[in-house]
Amino acid sequence: MKISRATPVLFVDRVEPTRDFFTKLGFTVLFDVPEGDRLGFVGLEKDGVQVMVETRGNANEGPALREITRQSRSAVVFIEVDNLDAVIAALATEPALVERHKTFYGSDEITFMEPGGNIVTFARFDR
Repeated sequence: MKISRATPVLFVDRVEPTRDFFTKLGFTVLFDVPEGDRLGFVGLEKDGVQVMVETRGNANEGPALREITRQSRSAVVFIEVDNLDAVIAALATEPALVERHKTFYGSDEITFMEPGGNIVTFARFDR
């Protein structure tokens, strides 16, 4: 068995603010799916890394999955980057949840809470 990709799906109350958080970092929108008068789902990608964002209780989903997503709280996404300064510059208007620091496992990292309430850590390793 070969696994070709694992993509986080972040469940949020509103897709647009989270989409905008990631586009500040250079992610591009691959597709978006409306849900009434707003977005219900968006796929984003940068450098082969994908993130999907979906509203909790999305009306486009079947009843069982819709109920599960309503109960979804927050996720933690760990993104390895080659330039942490570029991340910090791109997100200069966003408050850091955990300020830039060195970790015990050898990374230089900073953590944000994106507008939908999910935690996103950006890390750079010296290798």
